[in-house]
Amino acid sequence: MIQGRGRGRRGDGADELMGLDFGAMFRRQAAASSYRPRSAAEWDARAVARSRREKGSDYVREFLARVDFSGVRTAIDMGCGSGNLAVPLARRLDKVWAYDFAPGMLRLLKAAAAEAGVEDRIAARRLAWEDDWSRVPRADLVICSRAMDAEDMQRALSKMCAKAKVRCCVTLHAGGFFLDGELRTVLRRPAVPRPGWLYAVNMLAQMGYLPRVDYLETHGGLSYADVDEFVGSVRWRVGELTAAEARRVRAYAGRLPRGEDGGILHRHDFRWAFVSWDV
Repeated sequence: MIQGRGRGRRGDGADELMGLDFGAMFRRQAAASSYRPRSAAEWDARAVARSRREKGSDYVREFLARVDFSGVRTAIDMGCGSGNLAVPLARRLDKVWAYDFAPGMLRLLKAAAAEAGVEDRIAARRLAWEDDWSRVPRADLVICSRAMDAEDMQRALSKMCAKAKVRCCVTLHAGGFFLDGELRTVLRRPAVPRPGWLYAVNMLAQMGYLPRVDYLETHGGLSYADVDEFVGSVRWRVGELTAAEARRVRAYAGRLPRGEDGGILHRHDFRWAFVSWDV
């Protein structure tokens, strides 16, 4: 773990690394990446299936185990999705403001909050990174879990810092690729990863914070109703498939194991960088 505590200021003898324009570097790699950001409508189209697939994930438990809750009674969950973190946070805290730019995700969140009996502790609102945040309240803790798809990461991190009273936490993919090695081999196309956690760490250091970094491993993969849904998930990540690519992906899916419900089980272990800092 990379350790650091509180906020610090750089001295006059700062090294050359801190003079680099990480914002521009981030934008260049994001533009070249094989994985483009998705629209609210695209997320809405996947809301129910994504929520179902993540029911058995160990990600939520591992995320919450790394959060320092000292001095925290309220939280903001930016990019809350269907409420996988907002609901357990609401069970623990007095108030959670949950934001997402996809209305379908917010509907699922509200249903999950009602089922868990915490709807009075969650305020769900539509919000994107690029929106005006002036009406967003401040909270003790601000988190962003696997949802840092802003075009300007430095501005997004600044918005999180401005709304946090105590600390922030964000998870970013530490592997770069959203497809496992077997699938990349099946596709036979070059892949340029999204810019990830190292950009965030360096940007935060330039902003005067001392980020702490831990690593979160998730195992078990996801389940899919059928081959069509699996192929659709690959298309979601990399864009349109050629006829030959689609045939190879279908053949690959046909070789995957099946669950008790007949669905396809695709094991894909992920490593996430859990970055936290005090404000």
